[in-house]
Amino acid sequence: MIQSHEELLQSIPNHLRHFIVDQHYERYTPQDHALWRYIMRRNLDFLSEKAHPAYVAGLVKTGISIEYIPNVFEMNEALSKIGWKAVIVDGFLPPAVFMEFQLHRILVISADMRTIEHALYTPAPDIVHEAAGHAPIIADPEYARFLQHFGYIGTKAFSSRQDHEVYEAIRHLSIIKEYPGTPREEIEKAETTLKEKLEANKHPSEASLLSRLHWWTVEYGLIGTTEDYKIYGAGILSSVGESRHCLSDKVKKIPLSVQAADYNYDITREQPQLFVCRDWAHLMEVLEEFADGMAFRWGGAYGLALAREAVSPSTVVLSSGLQVSGKLREYSANGQGVSYFKMSGPVSLSFEDRQLEGHGTEYHTEGYSTPVGLWKGVDGDPSLLSPDRLEQYGLKKGRPASIRFESGVVVRGTLKEARFRNDRLILICWTECTVTDGDGAILFRPEWGDFDMAVGAEIPSVFAGTADKQKHNVFPPKSDRVAIPIEYDEKARRLHGYYREVRQQREEGNTDRARLTAIAETLDRDYDGEWLLRLELLELLPATETGVRNRIEKALAEIARKSPEKNELIEAGQRLYISPAAGSKSDV
Repeated sequence: MIQSHEELLQSIPNHLRHFIVDQHYERYTPQDHALWRYIMRRNLDFLSEKAHPAYVAGLVKTGISIEYIPNVFEMNEALSKIGWKAVIVDGFLPPAVFMEFQLHRILVISADMRTIEHALYTPAPDIVHEAAGHAPIIADPEYARFLQHFGYIGTKAFSSRQDHEVYEAIRHLSIIKEYPGTPREEIEKAETTLKEKLEANKHPSEASLLSRLHWWTVEYGLIGTTEDYKIYGAGILSSVGESRHCLSDKVKKIPLSVQAADYNYDITREQPQLFVCRDWAHLMEVLEEFADGMAFRWGGAYGLALAREAVSPSTVVLSSGLQVSGKLREYSANGQGVSYFKMSGPVSLSFEDRQLEGHGTEYHTEGYSTPVGLWKGVDGDPSLLSPDRLEQYGLKKGRPASIRFESGVVVRGTLKEARFRNDRLILICWTECTVTDGDGAILFRPEWGDFDMAVGAEIPSVFAGTADKQKHNVFPPKSDRVAIPIEYDEKARRLHGYYREVRQQREEGNTDRARLTAIAETLDRDYDGEWLLRLELLELLPATETGVRNRIEKALAEIARKSPEKNELIEAGQRLYISPAAGSKSDV
Protein backbone atom coordinates (compact mmCIF):
# COMPACT_ATOMS: atom_id res chain seq x y z
CA MET A 1 0.00 0.00 0.00
CA ILE A 2 1.17 3.54 -0.81
CA GLN A 3 1.81 5.20 2.55
CA SER A 4 2.83 8.76 1.68
CA HIS A 5 2.37 11.51 -0.87
CA GLU A 6 5.99 11.05 -1.97
CA GLU A 7 5.52 7.31 -2.55
CA LEU A 8 2.42 8.08 -4.60
CA LEU A 9 4.34 10.55 -6.76
CA GLN A 10 7.07 8.01 -7.44
CA SER A 11 4.47 5.54 -8.73
CA ILE A 12 3.22 8.01 -11.40
CA PRO A 13 4.88 8.74 -14.78
CA ASN A 14 7.09 11.78 -14.25
CA HIS A 15 5.42 13.88 -16.94
CA LEU A 16 2.17 13.76 -14.95
CA ARG A 17 3.54 14.33 -11.47
CA HIS A 18 3.38 18.12 -11.37
CA PHE A 19 -0.41 17.98 -11.67
CA ILE A 20 -0.71 15.97 -8.45
CA VAL A 21 -1.27 17.68 -5.11
CA ASP A 22 -1.59 16.46 -1.54
CA GLN A 23 -5.08 15.74 -0.27
CA HIS A 24 -4.53 17.52 3.08
CA TYR A 25 -7.17 15.30 4.63
CA GLU A 26 -7.06 17.23 7.89
CA ARG A 27 -8.62 20.25 6.17
CA TYR A 28 -12.02 18.59 5.82
CA THR A 29 -14.34 19.98 8.45
CA PRO A 30 -16.82 17.89 10.48
CA GLN A 31 -19.54 19.58 8.43
CA ASP A 32 -17.82 18.37 5.23
CA HIS A 33 -17.93 14.79 6.49
CA ALA A 34 -21.57 15.19 7.55
CA LEU A 35 -22.49 16.51 4.09
CA TRP A 36 -20.65 13.60 2.46
CA ARG A 37 -22.64 11.20 4.65
CA TYR A 38 -25.92 12.92 3.76
CA ILE A 39 -25.21 12.82 0.00
CA MET A 40 -24.01 9.24 0.05
CA ARG A 41 -26.98 8.01 2.09
CA ARG A 42 -29.38 9.74 -0.29
CA ASN A 43 -27.56 8.45 -3.32
CA LEU A 44 -27.43 4.90 -2.08
CA ASP A 45 -31.07 4.96 -1.04
CA PHE A 46 -32.10 6.12 -4.51
CA LEU A 47 -29.42 4.59 -6.71
CA SER A 48 -29.50 1.09 -5.28
CA GLU A 49 -32.49 0.58 -7.58
CA LYS A 50 -31.78 3.10 -10.36
CA ALA A 51 -28.04 2.67 -10.96
CA HIS A 52 -26.23 -0.06 -12.85
CA PRO A 53 -25.58 -2.99 -10.46
CA ALA A 54 -21.84 -2.31 -10.66
CA TYR A 55 -22.34 0.92 -8.70
CA VAL A 56 -23.32 -0.47 -5.29
CA ALA A 57 -20.89 -3.39 -5.52
CA GLY A 58 -18.15 -1.00 -6.66
CA LEU A 59 -18.45 1.23 -3.60
CA VAL A 60 -16.99 -1.53 -1.47
CA LYS A 61 -14.45 -2.68 -4.08
CA THR A 62 -13.00 0.84 -4.46
CA GLY A 63 -12.82 1.72 -0.78
CA ILE A 64 -15.65 4.27 -0.67
CA SER A 65 -17.15 4.75 2.78
CA ILE A 66 -20.62 6.14 3.37
CA GLU A 67 -19.59 7.69 6.68
CA TYR A 68 -16.43 9.60 5.80
CA ILE A 69 -14.85 11.45 2.90
CA PRO A 70 -12.42 8.89 1.45
CA ASN A 71 -8.71 9.09 2.08
CA VAL A 72 -6.84 8.62 -1.21
CA PHE A 73 -4.30 6.29 0.37
CA GLU A 74 -7.04 4.02 1.71
CA MET A 75 -8.71 4.13 -1.71
CA ASN A 76 -5.46 3.07 -3.37
CA GLU A 77 -5.28 -0.03 -1.22
CA ALA A 78 -8.66 -1.10 -2.64
CA LEU A 79 -8.05 0.19 -6.18
CA SER A 80 -4.75 -1.67 -6.47
CA LYS A 81 -6.70 -4.93 -6.38
CA ILE A 82 -8.46 -4.00 -9.62
CA GLY A 83 -5.39 -2.54 -11.33
CA TRP A 84 -6.12 1.15 -10.78
CA LYS A 85 -4.92 3.90 -8.50
CA ALA A 86 -6.14 7.36 -7.47
CA VAL A 87 -4.40 10.72 -7.23
CA ILE A 88 -5.47 14.15 -6.02
CA VAL A 89 -5.46 17.08 -8.44
CA ASP A 90 -6.56 20.70 -8.22
CA GLY A 91 -9.84 21.01 -10.08
CA PHE A 92 -10.33 20.57 -13.82
CA LEU A 93 -7.29 19.28 -15.73
CA PRO A 94 -6.53 20.08 -19.37
CA PRO A 95 -8.38 17.39 -21.38
CA ALA A 96 -5.20 15.84 -22.82
CA VAL A 97 -3.75 15.48 -19.33
CA PHE A 98 -6.97 13.98 -17.98
CA MET A 99 -6.97 11.42 -20.78
CA GLU A 100 -3.33 10.56 -20.15
CA PHE A 101 -4.10 9.74 -16.52
CA GLN A 102 -7.04 7.62 -17.66
CA LEU A 103 -4.82 5.76 -20.12
CA HIS A 104 -2.54 4.82 -17.23
CA ARG A 105 -5.55 3.58 -15.21
CA ILE A 106 -5.25 6.47 -12.78
CA LEU A 107 -8.41 8.01 -11.35
CA VAL A 108 -7.97 11.75 -10.83
CA ILE A 109 -9.84 13.20 -7.87
CA SER A 110 -10.31 16.81 -6.92
CA ALA A 111 -9.81 16.99 -3.17
CA ASP A 112 -12.33 19.78 -2.67
CA MET A 113 -15.60 18.94 -0.94
CA ARG A 114 -18.63 20.82 -2.22
CA THR A 115 -20.12 23.36 0.15
CA ILE A 116 -23.43 22.76 1.86
CA GLU A 117 -24.92 25.47 -0.38
CA HIS A 118 -24.31 23.14 -3.35
CA ALA A 119 -25.37 19.87 -1.76
CA LEU A 120 -27.50 18.79 -4.74
CA TYR A 121 -25.10 19.77 -7.54
CA THR A 122 -21.85 21.63 -8.10
CA PRO A 123 -20.27 22.62 -11.42
CA ALA A 124 -16.85 22.20 -9.86
CA PRO A 125 -15.13 18.81 -9.83
CA ASP A 126 -15.21 17.64 -6.22
CA ILE A 127 -14.49 14.49 -4.28
CA VAL A 128 -18.15 13.45 -4.32
CA HIS A 129 -18.24 13.47 -8.10
CA GLU A 130 -14.88 11.87 -8.74
CA ALA A 131 -14.60 9.40 -5.88
CA ALA A 132 -18.24 8.40 -5.36
CA GLY A 133 -19.21 8.98 -9.00
CA HIS A 134 -16.33 7.60 -11.08
CA ALA A 135 -14.64 5.06 -8.82
CA PRO A 136 -17.42 2.49 -8.20
CA ILE A 137 -18.13 1.76 -11.88
CA ILE A 138 -14.48 1.11 -12.75
CA ALA A 139 -14.66 -1.97 -10.54
CA ASP A 140 -16.51 -3.54 -13.49
CA PRO A 141 -13.67 -4.99 -15.65
CA GLU A 142 -15.39 -4.47 -19.01
CA TYR A 143 -16.25 -0.86 -18.24
CA ALA A 144 -12.72 -0.27 -16.92
CA ARG A 145 -11.29 -1.48 -20.24
CA PHE A 146 -13.56 0.94 -22.09
CA LEU A 147 -12.46 3.80 -19.83
CA GLN A 148 -8.78 3.05 -20.33
CA HIS A 149 -9.27 2.77 -24.10
CA PHE A 150 -11.07 6.10 -24.06
CA GLY A 151 -7.97 7.52 -22.40
CA TYR A 152 -5.82 6.10 -25.18
CA ILE A 153 -8.03 7.60 -27.90
CA GLY A 154 -8.15 10.89 -26.02
CA THR A 155 -4.36 11.21 -25.92
CA LYS A 156 -4.32 11.15 -29.73
CA ALA A 157 -6.93 13.87 -30.29
CA PHE A 158 -6.00 17.24 -31.76
CA SER A 159 -7.17 20.31 -29.88
CA SER A 160 -7.38 23.97 -30.83
CA ARG A 161 -6.68 27.33 -29.26
CA GLN A 162 -10.44 27.71 -28.78
CA ASP A 163 -10.46 24.45 -26.79
CA HIS A 164 -7.92 25.88 -24.37
CA GLU A 165 -9.93 29.08 -23.99
CA VAL A 166 -13.09 27.05 -23.27
CA TYR A 167 -11.20 24.94 -20.73
CA GLU A 168 -9.93 28.01 -18.89
CA ALA A 169 -13.42 29.56 -18.93
CA ILE A 170 -14.97 26.37 -17.51
CA ARG A 171 -12.27 26.08 -14.85
CA HIS A 172 -12.71 29.71 -13.81
CA LEU A 173 -16.50 29.45 -13.63
CA SER A 174 -16.42 26.21 -11.64
CA ILE A 175 -14.06 27.76 -9.08
CA ILE A 176 -15.94 30.98 -8.45
CA LYS A 177 -19.39 29.39 -8.58
CA GLU A 178 -18.48 26.93 -5.84
CA TYR A 179 -16.91 29.61 -3.60
CA PRO A 180 -19.64 30.96 -1.26
CA GLY A 181 -18.32 34.52 -1.25
CA THR A 182 -18.36 35.15 -5.00
CA PRO A 183 -20.65 38.07 -5.98
CA ARG A 184 -23.54 37.10 -8.24
CA GLU A 185 -22.47 39.57 -10.92
CA GLU A 186 -19.02 37.96 -11.14
CA ILE A 187 -20.62 34.54 -11.68
CA GLU A 188 -22.92 35.95 -14.37
CA LYS A 189 -19.96 37.54 -16.12
CA ALA A 190 -18.06 34.22 -16.10
CA GLU A 191 -21.14 32.38 -17.41
CA THR A 192 -21.43 34.89 -20.25
CA THR A 193 -17.74 34.48 -21.07
CA LEU A 194 -18.08 30.70 -21.22
CA LYS A 195 -21.15 30.96 -23.43
CA GLU A 196 -19.29 33.30 -25.80
CA LYS A 197 -16.27 30.97 -25.96
CA LEU A 198 -18.49 27.99 -26.74
CA GLU A 199 -20.43 29.86 -29.43
CA ALA A 200 -17.20 31.13 -31.02
CA ASN A 201 -15.96 27.57 -31.49
CA LYS A 202 -17.74 27.03 -34.82
CA HIS A 203 -15.48 24.19 -35.94
CA PRO A 204 -14.93 21.87 -32.98
CA SER A 205 -11.67 19.97 -32.92
CA GLU A 206 -11.19 16.24 -32.45
CA ALA A 207 -10.63 16.84 -28.74
CA SER A 208 -13.74 18.98 -28.43
CA LEU A 209 -15.94 16.38 -30.14
CA LEU A 210 -14.39 13.60 -28.08
CA SER A 211 -15.03 15.54 -24.86
CA ARG A 212 -18.70 15.68 -25.82
CA LEU A 213 -18.74 11.91 -26.32
CA HIS A 214 -17.04 11.53 -22.93
CA TRP A 215 -19.67 13.76 -21.36
CA TRP A 216 -22.63 11.81 -22.77
CA THR A 217 -21.14 8.45 -21.78
CA VAL A 218 -18.67 8.50 -18.89
CA GLU A 219 -20.21 11.53 -17.21
CA TYR A 220 -23.92 11.40 -18.10
CA GLY A 221 -24.55 7.98 -19.55
CA LEU A 222 -27.54 5.67 -19.21
CA ILE A 223 -27.52 1.96 -20.05
CA GLY A 224 -30.34 -0.29 -21.26
CA THR A 225 -33.07 0.95 -23.57
CA THR A 226 -34.76 4.33 -23.89
CA GLU A 227 -37.74 2.89 -21.99
CA ASP A 228 -35.89 0.79 -19.41
CA TYR A 229 -32.48 2.03 -18.33
CA LYS A 230 -30.03 2.32 -15.44
CA ILE A 231 -27.63 5.12 -14.52
CA TYR A 232 -23.87 4.69 -14.89
CA GLY A 233 -22.57 8.21 -15.67
CA ALA A 234 -20.51 9.69 -12.84
CA GLY A 235 -22.10 13.13 -13.17
CA ILE A 236 -25.52 11.65 -12.44
CA LEU A 237 -24.35 9.19 -9.79
CA SER A 238 -22.75 12.00 -7.81
CA SER A 239 -25.61 14.50 -8.05
CA VAL A 240 -28.66 14.00 -5.86
CA GLY A 241 -30.63 16.45 -7.96
CA GLU A 242 -29.47 15.28 -11.39
CA SER A 243 -30.05 11.61 -10.62
CA ARG A 244 -33.73 12.29 -10.00
CA HIS A 245 -34.08 14.85 -12.78
CA CYS A 246 -32.62 12.51 -15.41
CA LEU A 247 -35.47 10.04 -14.96
CA SER A 248 -38.07 12.67 -15.78
CA ASP A 249 -39.92 12.66 -19.08
CA LYS A 250 -38.64 16.21 -19.51
CA VAL A 251 -35.22 14.74 -20.28
CA LYS A 252 -35.17 13.21 -23.75
CA LYS A 253 -33.61 9.73 -23.96
CA ILE A 254 -31.73 9.03 -27.22
CA PRO A 255 -30.10 5.75 -28.30
CA LEU A 256 -26.33 6.23 -28.14
CA SER A 257 -24.50 6.63 -31.43
CA VAL A 258 -21.46 8.51 -32.65
CA GLN A 259 -23.81 11.44 -33.36
CA ALA A 260 -23.80 12.16 -29.61
CA ALA A 261 -20.59 14.09 -30.32
CA ASP A 262 -22.68 16.63 -32.23
CA TYR A 263 -24.46 17.66 -29.01
CA ASN A 264 -22.69 20.28 -26.95
CA TYR A 265 -23.22 20.46 -23.18
CA ASP A 266 -23.41 23.04 -20.41
CA ILE A 267 -21.78 22.15 -17.09
CA THR A 268 -23.87 24.70 -15.22
CA ARG A 269 -27.29 23.34 -16.21
CA GLU A 270 -29.23 20.11 -15.90
CA GLN A 271 -29.02 18.23 -19.18
CA PRO A 272 -31.98 18.41 -21.63
CA GLN A 273 -31.18 15.03 -23.20
CA LEU A 274 -29.23 11.90 -22.31
CA PHE A 275 -27.93 8.99 -24.38
CA VAL A 276 -28.59 5.33 -23.67
CA CYS A 277 -26.12 2.58 -24.58
CA ARG A 278 -27.23 -1.05 -24.89
CA ASP A 279 -24.35 -2.44 -22.83
CA TRP A 280 -20.63 -1.89 -22.20
CA ALA A 281 -19.75 -3.45 -25.58
CA HIS A 282 -21.91 -0.81 -27.26
CA LEU A 283 -19.81 1.91 -25.61
CA MET A 284 -16.68 0.45 -27.16
CA GLU A 285 -18.35 0.16 -30.57
CA VAL A 286 -19.31 3.85 -30.59
CA LEU A 287 -15.87 4.92 -29.37
CA GLU A 288 -14.19 2.88 -32.09
CA GLU A 289 -16.48 4.32 -34.76
CA PHE A 290 -15.54 7.83 -33.63
CA ALA A 291 -11.83 6.94 -33.55
CA ASP A 292 -11.99 5.65 -37.13
CA GLY A 293 -12.51 9.24 -38.25
CA MET A 294 -9.54 10.68 -36.35
CA ALA A 295 -6.18 11.71 -37.78
CA PHE A 296 -4.25 9.09 -35.84
CA ARG A 297 -6.02 6.46 -37.98
CA TRP A 298 -6.13 8.44 -41.23
CA GLY A 299 -2.64 9.94 -41.28
CA GLY A 300 -1.46 11.34 -44.60
CA ALA A 301 -2.16 14.86 -45.75
CA TYR A 302 -5.36 14.94 -43.67
CA GLY A 303 -3.46 14.32 -40.47
CA LEU A 304 -0.68 16.75 -41.39
CA ALA A 305 -3.23 19.48 -42.06
CA LEU A 306 -4.60 19.09 -38.52
CA ALA A 307 -1.07 18.99 -37.10
CA ARG A 308 -0.15 22.22 -38.88
CA GLU A 309 -3.15 23.98 -37.37
CA ALA A 310 -2.58 22.56 -33.89
CA VAL A 311 -1.32 24.89 -31.18
CA SER A 312 0.96 22.26 -29.66
CA PRO A 313 3.43 19.67 -30.99
CA SER A 314 2.23 16.53 -32.73
CA THR A 315 3.69 13.24 -33.88
CA VAL A 316 4.03 12.00 -37.46
CA VAL A 317 4.32 8.22 -37.76
CA LEU A 318 5.90 6.69 -40.86
CA SER A 319 5.14 3.21 -42.19
CA SER A 320 8.51 2.07 -40.83
CA GLY A 321 7.26 2.84 -37.32
CA LEU A 322 9.52 5.88 -36.87
CA GLN A 323 7.78 8.63 -34.89
CA VAL A 324 8.72 12.28 -35.42
CA SER A 325 7.47 14.65 -32.71
CA GLY A 326 7.49 18.44 -32.98
CA LYS A 327 5.53 21.42 -34.27
CA LEU A 328 4.65 20.80 -37.93
CA ARG A 329 5.61 23.78 -40.04
CA GLU A 330 4.89 22.73 -43.62
CA TYR A 331 4.43 19.73 -45.88
CA SER A 332 4.17 18.82 -49.57
CA ALA A 333 1.65 16.37 -50.99
CA ASN A 334 0.37 15.31 -54.38
CA GLY A 335 -1.86 12.60 -55.81
CA GLN A 336 0.68 9.96 -54.72
CA GLY A 337 0.67 11.11 -51.10
CA VAL A 338 2.91 13.17 -48.83
CA SER A 339 6.40 13.75 -50.25
CA TYR A 340 8.07 16.00 -47.65
CA PHE A 341 7.39 17.58 -44.27
CA LYS A 342 9.22 19.99 -42.02
CA MET A 343 8.97 20.67 -38.28
CA SER A 344 10.20 23.53 -36.17
CA GLY A 345 12.28 22.66 -33.12
CA PRO A 346 12.59 21.13 -30.70
CA VAL A 347 11.98 17.73 -32.30
CA SER A 348 12.48 14.16 -31.11
CA LEU A 349 12.59 10.86 -33.01
CA SER A 350 11.13 7.74 -31.41
CA PHE A 351 10.16 4.15 -32.08
CA GLU A 352 7.35 2.42 -30.19
CA ASP A 353 7.05 5.52 -28.01
CA ARG A 354 10.69 5.40 -26.90
CA GLN A 355 13.07 8.12 -27.98
CA LEU A 356 15.96 7.01 -30.20
CA GLU A 357 19.37 7.44 -28.65
CA GLY A 358 20.98 10.62 -29.95
CA HIS A 359 17.78 11.97 -31.48
CA GLY A 360 16.17 13.91 -28.67
CA THR A 361 15.25 17.56 -28.42
CA GLU A 362 18.77 18.48 -27.33
CA TYR A 363 20.01 17.32 -30.75
CA HIS A 364 17.15 18.40 -33.02
CA THR A 365 16.86 21.81 -31.40
CA GLU A 366 16.37 23.80 -34.58
CA GLY A 367 13.84 21.54 -36.27
CA TYR A 368 13.64 18.58 -38.59
CA SER A 369 12.68 17.78 -42.19
CA THR A 370 12.54 14.65 -44.29
CA PRO A 371 11.22 13.28 -47.58
CA VAL A 372 8.60 10.53 -47.47
CA GLY A 373 7.53 7.95 -50.04
CA LEU A 374 8.61 5.24 -52.44
CA TRP A 375 12.12 5.13 -53.92
CA LYS A 376 12.66 4.77 -57.63
CA GLY A 377 13.97 1.34 -58.49
CA VAL A 378 12.80 -0.19 -55.21
CA ASP A 379 9.68 -2.31 -55.12
CA GLY A 380 7.47 -1.63 -52.12
CA ASP A 381 8.11 0.17 -48.88
CA PRO A 382 11.87 0.98 -48.53
CA SER A 383 11.62 0.32 -44.78
CA LEU A 384 11.49 -3.40 -45.66
CA LEU A 385 15.00 -3.31 -47.13
CA SER A 386 17.58 -5.42 -45.30
CA PRO A 387 21.20 -4.31 -44.77
CA ASP A 388 22.27 -6.56 -47.63
CA ARG A 389 19.62 -5.14 -49.94
CA LEU A 390 20.75 -1.60 -49.07
CA GLU A 391 24.24 -2.42 -50.22
CA GLN A 392 22.86 -3.90 -53.43
CA TYR A 393 21.34 -0.49 -54.15
CA GLY A 394 24.71 1.17 -53.57
CA LEU A 395 23.92 2.42 -50.09
CA LYS A 396 27.08 1.60 -48.12
CA LYS A 397 28.40 3.20 -44.97
CA GLY A 398 31.07 5.84 -45.66
CA ARG A 399 30.43 6.02 -49.41
CA PRO A 400 28.71 8.65 -51.56
CA ALA A 401 25.24 7.62 -52.69
CA SER A 402 21.91 9.01 -53.75
CA ILE A 403 18.21 8.16 -53.45
CA ARG A 404 15.61 9.28 -55.92
CA PHE A 405 12.02 9.33 -54.72
CA GLU A 406 9.01 8.71 -56.92
CA SER A 407 7.88 12.21 -55.95
CA GLY A 408 10.97 13.74 -57.59
CA VAL A 409 12.84 14.48 -54.35
CA VAL A 410 16.56 13.59 -54.58
CA VAL A 411 18.88 12.97 -51.62
CA ARG A 412 22.66 13.00 -52.30
CA GLY A 413 25.44 12.59 -49.75
CA THR A 414 27.64 10.19 -47.85
CA LEU A 415 25.87 7.49 -45.89
CA LYS A 416 26.86 7.77 -42.24
CA GLU A 417 24.53 5.26 -40.60
CA ALA A 418 21.44 3.16 -41.27
CA ARG A 419 19.25 2.38 -38.28
CA PHE A 420 16.95 -0.62 -37.98
CA ARG A 421 14.29 -1.52 -35.43
CA ASN A 422 12.38 -4.80 -35.44
CA ASP A 423 13.87 -5.64 -38.85
CA ARG A 424 12.57 -2.36 -40.28
CA LEU A 425 14.81 0.34 -41.77
CA ILE A 426 13.71 3.49 -39.97
CA LEU A 427 16.46 6.07 -40.46
CA ILE A 428 19.38 6.87 -42.79
CA CYS A 429 21.86 9.46 -41.56
CA TRP A 430 23.90 11.39 -44.16
CA THR A 431 26.86 13.74 -44.14
CA GLU A 432 27.62 16.33 -46.83
CA CYS A 433 24.03 15.97 -47.93
CA THR A 434 21.96 17.93 -50.40
CA VAL A 435 18.22 17.45 -50.81
CA THR A 436 16.26 18.88 -53.73
CA ASP A 437 12.62 18.69 -54.74
CA GLY A 438 11.24 17.71 -58.14
CA ASP A 439 11.80 21.23 -59.50
CA GLY A 440 15.42 21.36 -58.29
CA ALA A 441 14.74 23.69 -55.36
CA ILE A 442 17.07 23.17 -52.39
CA LEU A 443 15.41 21.58 -49.37
CA PHE A 444 18.60 20.85 -47.39
CA ARG A 445 22.20 22.04 -47.72
CA PRO A 446 25.44 20.35 -46.51
CA GLU A 447 26.38 23.36 -44.36
CA TRP A 448 23.29 22.82 -42.24
CA GLY A 449 24.86 19.70 -40.74
CA ASP A 450 24.06 16.00 -40.95
CA PHE A 451 20.78 14.99 -42.55
CA ASP A 452 18.74 12.36 -40.71
CA MET A 453 16.34 10.99 -43.30
CA ALA A 454 13.26 9.15 -42.09
CA VAL A 455 12.32 6.02 -44.02
CA GLY A 456 8.76 5.09 -44.90
CA ALA A 457 6.57 4.81 -47.97
CA GLU A 458 3.66 6.62 -46.31
CA ILE A 459 2.32 8.27 -43.17
CA PRO A 460 -0.35 6.02 -41.64
CA SER A 461 -0.84 8.09 -38.50
CA VAL A 462 -0.58 11.63 -37.17
CA PHE A 463 -1.58 12.38 -33.59
CA ALA A 464 -1.48 15.15 -31.01
CA GLY A 465 1.35 15.30 -28.51
CA THR A 466 4.70 13.57 -28.47
CA ALA A 467 5.60 9.90 -28.71
CA ASP A 468 7.93 9.68 -25.70
CA LYS A 469 6.24 11.93 -23.16
CA GLN A 470 8.78 11.08 -20.49
CA LYS A 471 11.65 12.61 -22.46
CA HIS A 472 9.74 15.10 -24.64
CA ASN A 473 7.04 16.46 -22.36
CA VAL A 474 4.88 19.20 -23.87
CA PHE A 475 1.99 19.13 -21.41
CA PRO A 476 1.01 22.65 -20.34
CA PRO A 477 1.79 23.85 -16.82
CA LYS A 478 -0.92 23.77 -14.21
CA SER A 479 -3.47 26.54 -14.59
CA ASP A 480 -2.88 29.62 -12.47
CA ARG A 481 -6.58 29.58 -11.59
CA VAL A 482 -6.82 27.57 -8.40
CA ALA A 483 -9.60 26.78 -5.97
CA ILE A 484 -10.30 29.58 -3.50
CA PRO A 485 -9.77 28.38 0.08
CA ILE A 486 -12.68 29.08 2.40
CA GLU A 487 -11.77 31.04 5.51
CA TYR A 488 -14.02 30.07 8.42
CA ASP A 489 -14.88 32.61 11.08
CA GLU A 490 -15.26 31.81 14.76
CA LYS A 491 -18.99 31.19 14.43
CA ALA A 492 -18.45 28.62 11.66
CA ARG A 493 -15.70 26.89 13.64
CA ARG A 494 -18.04 26.57 16.63
CA LEU A 495 -20.65 25.00 14.35
CA HIS A 496 -18.05 22.52 13.12
CA GLY A 497 -17.36 21.64 16.73
CA TYR A 498 -21.02 20.79 17.27
CA TYR A 499 -20.94 18.54 14.20
CA ARG A 500 -17.91 16.78 15.69
CA GLU A 501 -19.66 16.22 19.01
CA VAL A 502 -22.75 14.75 17.36
CA ARG A 503 -20.64 12.39 15.22
CA GLN A 504 -18.70 11.21 18.26
CA GLN A 505 -21.90 10.42 20.14
CA ARG A 506 -23.30 8.54 17.16
CA GLU A 507 -20.15 6.48 16.65
CA GLU A 508 -19.66 5.73 20.33
CA GLY A 509 -23.31 4.83 20.80
CA ASN A 510 -23.43 6.85 24.01
CA THR A 511 -26.15 9.47 23.57
CA ASP A 512 -25.86 12.45 25.90
CA ARG A 513 -29.42 13.78 25.71
CA ALA A 514 -28.69 16.89 27.74
CA ARG A 515 -25.78 17.87 25.48
CA LEU A 516 -27.81 17.25 22.32
CA THR A 517 -30.58 19.42 23.71
CA ALA A 518 -28.07 22.17 24.48
CA ILE A 519 -26.75 22.02 20.89
CA ALA A 520 -30.31 22.26 19.55
CA GLU A 521 -30.89 25.35 21.70
CA THR A 522 -27.66 26.89 20.37
CA LEU A 523 -28.80 26.29 16.82
CA ASP A 524 -32.08 28.08 17.55
CA ARG A 525 -30.18 31.04 18.93
CA ASP A 526 -27.20 31.35 16.54
CA TYR A 527 -27.77 29.15 13.46
CA ASP A 528 -31.37 29.49 12.35
CA GLY A 529 -30.66 28.30 8.78
CA GLU A 530 -28.68 25.19 9.75
CA TRP A 531 -30.63 22.16 8.51
CA LEU A 532 -28.17 19.27 8.29
CA LEU A 533 -27.03 19.27 11.92
CA ARG A 534 -30.66 19.42 13.01
CA LEU A 535 -31.31 16.26 11.00
CA GLU A 536 -28.39 14.56 12.72
CA LEU A 537 -29.78 15.58 16.08
CA LEU A 538 -33.15 14.06 15.21
CA GLU A 539 -31.37 10.87 14.18
CA LEU A 540 -29.86 10.50 17.67
CA LEU A 541 -32.54 11.86 19.96
CA PRO A 542 -34.89 9.18 21.33
CA ALA A 543 -38.56 9.41 20.41
CA THR A 544 -39.30 10.08 24.06
CA GLU A 545 -37.56 13.46 23.85
CA THR A 546 -40.70 14.97 22.35
CA GLY A 547 -40.07 18.53 23.49
CA VAL A 548 -36.69 19.06 21.86
CA ARG A 549 -37.65 16.96 18.83
CA ASN A 550 -40.74 19.10 18.24
CA ARG A 551 -38.63 22.24 18.52
CA ILE A 552 -36.12 20.91 15.98
CA GLU A 553 -38.85 19.84 13.55
CA LYS A 554 -40.51 23.23 13.86
CA ALA A 555 -37.20 24.94 13.03
CA LEU A 556 -36.71 22.66 10.02
CA ALA A 557 -40.23 23.43 8.80
CA GLU A 558 -39.47 27.16 8.97
CA ILE A 559 -36.20 26.70 7.05
CA ALA A 560 -38.04 24.65 4.42
CA ARG A 561 -40.77 27.27 4.11
CA LYS A 562 -38.20 29.97 3.29
CA SER A 563 -36.21 27.92 0.77
CA PRO A 564 -37.61 25.46 -1.82
CA GLU A 565 -34.17 23.92 -2.31
CA LYS A 566 -33.69 23.34 1.41
CA ASN A 567 -37.25 22.05 1.60
CA GLU A 568 -36.29 19.22 -0.76
CA LEU A 569 -33.09 18.53 1.20
CA ILE A 570 -34.94 18.47 4.51
CA GLU A 571 -37.82 16.28 3.35
CA ALA A 572 -35.42 13.70 1.91
CA GLY A 573 -33.27 13.88 5.02
CA GLN A 574 -36.20 13.30 7.33
CA ARG A 575 -37.04 10.10 5.47
CA LEU A 576 -33.47 8.87 5.80
CA TYR A 577 -32.45 10.13 9.23
CA ILE A 578 -35.65 9.51 11.16
CA SER A 579 -36.96 6.30 9.57
CA PRO A 580 -35.29 3.29 11.24
CA ALA A 581 -35.56 1.27 8.03
CA ALA A 582 -33.50 3.79 6.11
CA GLY A 583 -30.53 3.63 8.44
CA SER A 584 -29.59 0.10 7.49
CA LYS A 585 -28.68 1.15 3.94
CA SER A 586 -25.78 3.29 5.09
CA ASP A 587 -23.65 0.36 6.16
CA VAL A 588 -21.54 -0.17 3.04
